[in-house]
Amino acid sequence: MSIGVRLVRNRWRTAGQGGGALHERRVSHHMEKSIMKGLKLATAVVACSLFLASPVLASRAEASRAAEDPGTYAELLALLEREIGAQLTRHLQEEGRLRQVTVSVAVDPQKRRMVVDFGPGYLPGDEQNYGELFLIPLAADLRHYSNQAGLEILDVEFLFQGKQIEAHFPEDRPMPRATKSRSAHTQALVSSSHGYIALHPSRAWEFQRPAPLGLQEDVLSPTYGDELQDLLEQRSGLVVHRARSRSKDPHPESGHPWEQMSSRYHLKALFPERADIWNELPNSPSSDREVKEDIRARPNYANHLGVDVMLSLHTNGNAAPGVRGAEVYHHRTKPEDKALGDSILCGMREVIHAQPGYESFPVRAESVAEGHGENRIGTMPSVIVETAYHSNPEDVAALQDPVFRSAAMKGVEKGYRLWATGKACETLALDPLADVQIPVRSSRFVPVAFKGNPQYPLVLELSVASCVGGNCTPSDEEFMDPGQPVQLELLCNGDGVGTVRWRTRLRDADGVVTEYQEFNQSCVLT
Repeated sequence: MSIGVRLVRNRWRTAGQGGGALHERRVSHHMEKSIMKGLKLATAVVACSLFLASPVLASRAEASRAAEDPGTYAELLALLEREIGAQLTRHLQEEGRLRQVTVSVAVDPQKRRMVVDFGPGYLPGDEQNYGELFLIPLAADLRHYSNQAGLEILDVEFLFQGKQIEAHFPEDRPMPRATKSRSAHTQALVSSSHGYIALHPSRAWEFQRPAPLGLQEDVLSPTYGDELQDLLEQRSGLVVHRARSRSKDPHPESGHPWEQMSSRYHLKALFPERADIWNELPNSPSSDREVKEDIRARPNYANHLGVDVMLSLHTNGNAAPGVRGAEVYHHRTKPEDKALGDSILCGMREVIHAQPGYESFPVRAESVAEGHGENRIGTMPSVIVETAYHSNPEDVAALQDPVFRSAAMKGVEKGYRLWATGKACETLALDPLADVQIPVRSSRFVPVAFKGNPQYPLVLELSVASCVGGNCTPSDEEFMDPGQPVQLELLCNGDGVGTVRWRTRLRDADGVVTEYQEFNQSCVLT
């Protein structure tokens, strides 16, 4: 989602801010051979595939056995340390700094946690956006390939001489806003992706994100923002602000439509006197200075507005085309935002999986702690939603499908709303229904209990599994009001006795359905 930048003949390659790197990762032929010879396949796959190639993955059982071998495990960590160090050296050289930095890696498999500690010589500060353009893609790769090798890693934390980055720059951490009741929320900022940016010194205009399969995130994500804005206004009752313009008029300086420009330029036009919002690095020599300013501009705008929540929408990318699915990120220093991220993922999973063809679309189980500037700078609850991967063919097809777009954004809004109202996200499910006997020529109302948080109107479907002794008619009953009890009216209109076995389920306005429940209705003589 965010951008990592590497200039090559005045063009840049980018890395997913919430996910895997799309820039080139190279490892020497000698290193590749030493990895394959020095480790069992189950652990070598982590180091080898992380920085280069198409690995032949071992089974998880083999990987687990290898991880339990202390010698193999130690060698794996040593290889990771050397390779991460080599990647960092190349990164620093590209920035014009020549230095070697020691790296140590430790893993706690039970906590699914990896800690990478950089020695003296690498301490990215404010002007480097605290290293997020390099570190976040690196963390994504470490998670992905470790998990494929059977080392279930969720949390990758980077330390600098044994301390978190915040400990080195305590004055740069924004003060959190006074706690406000979630039920009192009134405003949200929806920030949709990146957009055109100017490079220095050429002032050449470039999209911030790559399009390896022809899908341009900078243009696509705002359409997801439109969908989410409507849902937040209609269902959550929020006033929604946008970080990017949706105007099709030309931007005067670039000539591109305003809707394709990054937030930085939109906010410059809105607040020309507030350079502190959109021009925080005026003296930076970096060619990608305005990229870094764009990252800061979005949460700066959220802070200026005083919104109650900031939701950033992106697509993700990874050099490995098999990586796919929806993910959400919160900032490591704001662990209270994890509950919001988890609820959004739960909502997305429920609604996306209810759509035909998307029943098994990958949605991460829980929000991941990372170091994104968007989440760090925003003083309100802030999360980054990576809807899918623009580097994966299946995800690219989904991202262009209006059905998927609608379902994904309904899930985001629902997850936010449940979190804001203090409700747990749980699977929609019908409670079992008891068999019932009804005298002939009479009727009875039967209450229907369920778990979950359906979107109204809610339809109770009643179909016939079997029918003996009468005329059994299926029906659907719609319930418009959440305060209205959901119930069945069961009739025995004739004089004869008989039994019908009903199949019933609930279906909500977003297409979410329960499993069927079956019960018997018998019409009896009194």
